[in-house]
Amino acid sequence: MKYDVKIDNKLYETYSDIRLGLLRFKAEVKEWNDIPGVRGSRAAYKAFGRNPGRYRVSSEALLRRIRRGDDLYHINSVVDVNNLISVVSGLSVGSYDLAHTRGTIVLRKAEKGEGYQGIGKEFLDMENMLVLADDAGIFGSSMSDSTRAMVTEHTKDVLVVIYCFENTINLPALLEKARADFQKYADVQDVETWVM
Repeated sequence: MKYDVKIDNKLYETYSDIRLGLLRFKAEVKEWNDIPGVRGSRAAYKAFGRNPGRYRVSSEALLRRIRRGDDLYHINSVVDVNNLISVVSGLSVGSYDLAHTRGTIVLRKAEKGEGYQGIGKEFLDMENMLVLADDAGIFGSSMSDSTRAMVTEHTKDVLVVIYCFENTINLPALLEKARADFQKYADVQDVETWVM
């Protein structure tokens, strides 16, 4: 049933192209473990010995900010699109400046004592977390990324990683949506996508 919403006809005298797109629905707020993407990430954290209540997956932290009504951080258009993909999918998304990586990038489990300076954070203990590592050490995860490979206004070559821990998520379709969003909102060129 449509709700009674109107546009004052006098507005059209000043500007004729006014339209409203409206959605009305009944909502039931989901628990964090019920949100696809967040659910699998929390399960992966537990499987590798980390407490997802203490070490939040970045997509859950972002969704919590939105639910509280907090502002989202604006860094640059690439990070903004990361946040868009993360909110829509429930998955953590990291973007990395490839000029600041060395050699092959591997997703692996962090060892005791491994960590890094997080973006806007102190040193992060990453023990037992799944992390991205290269020849210079660890630099990214689904929780928080390091300052070493962060995307800045000087970045030219970017690797985006969508951390997916659920087989039921259509990752190829999400990558195609991500490609379109990055092209539309961040004006990126020469986009390649693949699933591992």
